[in-house]
Order: sequence, then structure tokens, then C-alpha cells
Amino acid sequence: MQRLDTRKLALASMLAGLSCVFEIIPGPPFDIPFPLYNRVSWDLTGMPMMLSLLFTGPIGALYTCLIGCSFIFLRGNLYGGIFKIIAELATILAFAAIRKGFIPKSISAVVSRVLVMTAANYWLLPIFYSMPEATVVGILPALAIMNGTQALINIIPAQIVYSRLGDWWRLRLQKTEPIEQVPLKT
Repeated sequence: MQRLDTRKLALASMLAGLSCVFEIIPGPPFDIPFPLYNRVSWDLTGMPMMLSLLFTGPIGALYTCLIGCSFIFLRGNLYGGIFKIIAELATILAFAAIRKGFIPKSISAVVSRVLVMTAANYWLLPIFYSMPEATVVGILPALAIMNGTQALINIIPAQIVYSRLGDWWRLRLQKTEPIEQVPLKT
């Protein structure tokens, strides 16, 4: 099991806060309506979650995801929050599951998000929004395109930031020395 030390927890918390800010601020540039189906939008909420995965690992990314998506629930959008958590977890967990190579990780994350969200949309849209099955099936291709592009919006900028700062971050963690324990005089 991966350990989440204090620095990683602090970074995951800051990235969760950034994810919340991206979720709270409506409209462009943080929230862009998807042209093929205007009830969904592209957003930047998942990018800090991917950064958390790259810098802190899967545990930190799960923490960032849960905190970042919690604001959707706090706004009263229960169904939207459920869809967002499912989508982001499908992306994060698939990216983390592949060990080597940015391209294979990205492909698995995109495919995972599209497949998981297609299934979730097929089963949950009729339950949550009372949509007829024929309507749901008709919008599934547009939603699949949206989920695939959203995964790339999350992954590519996060990888660029990580490629620029990742070595610096690892060096900072290696230089950190544990605090010496001082014996107490009694």
C-alpha cells in the first residue's frame, strides 16, 4: 500500500482546492458547453486530479477526486456529482493501472472513461432523469465523444506540467530529512 506523507497530502489538498474552484466558477474558460449535446460541458476540474495522480500517486488522486467532486454535491446536483465521480475515477484508475508509457496510459484512461461512462449513461440516465431508452441510445455517441475529449483535456495539460516539474518535485522529496527525535529530560 502506498503511503501518503505530509507533503503529498498537502499537495493533494491544494490540488483538490483548485479542482473545487474550477467546479464552482461557471462558464468559460472553466466550463465550456459541449456543442453536440448542450446539457454537458468540458471543464478543467479533472486536470488537478490528474496532477495529483502524477505527483502523489493513486491514493492522493482519489483524495483529490473525492474533495474536488464534493462541491457538485454541495451545490445540490446529486446526479451530476455521481456522474462526475464515476467519470473521473474511471480516468484516474485506468491511468494508474498501466505501469509504463504515457501513450498506453493515456489510451487506457480514455478508453476506460468512454466505456465506463457509456455504461453509466445507458443505465443511469433513464433512472435519474426519466429519459426514454431510445433517447439515451441516441445521445450515447455524443456523450462518448465528450468523455473521450474530456479525458484528453485532463491528461495532456497535467502531463505537460508534470514533465516540467516532476523531477524538481522528486528531488525536493529526496532532500527532505526526517525530524530528529530529541530525548526528553525528566
